[in-house]
Amino acid sequence: MEDKLTLIKVIADTNSQGTVLEELPAEYLSDQKFKLCASPGLALGLAKGDTIKLHPSGDFELIKHGGNFCIQIYNEQPIKEKIKVAESIVKRELSGSLDGFHNGSLAFTAPISNGFHATNNVFNKIRNLLESEYYYSNIYKNPYNLEDEELVSWARDLD
Repeated sequence: MEDKLTLIKVIADTNSQGTVLEELPAEYLSDQKFKLCASPGLALGLAKGDTIKLHPSGDFELIKHGGNFCIQIYNEQPIKEKIKVAESIVKRELSGSLDGFHNGSLAFTAPISNGFHATNNVFNKIRNLLESEYYYSNIYKNPYNLEDEELVSWARDLD
């Protein structure tokens, strides 16, 4: 059987030097459709378990939400031991995971079945531990418009 796991590149941002792409592990489904195997640390609007259609440019369309929050944290001077503690807390209290850590950017996944209240409680602990704010990167309808706080439909329906 052919291995369906691959690395894909999605647009995370653009800057004066051009397009910033983020590499993510994914399962190839068919016809340029992929299921994400990790939450992104830079790209917005996606989380582990989501099904997307990927365009050659790195643009993507969310086809199906996978049932997870993506929580991103940026910490300029991370302490490895504290990150391990944060990872343990997310796993134990939310059945979540730390999906990636690179250059101070951390990407966590937590099932939405925990709801906002429980997820916030856990990430408030992690915020205090890491001394860094957290951000739900996949709950906004227009994630790249920081002034638009309209939630996607599934997030509006949570506690």
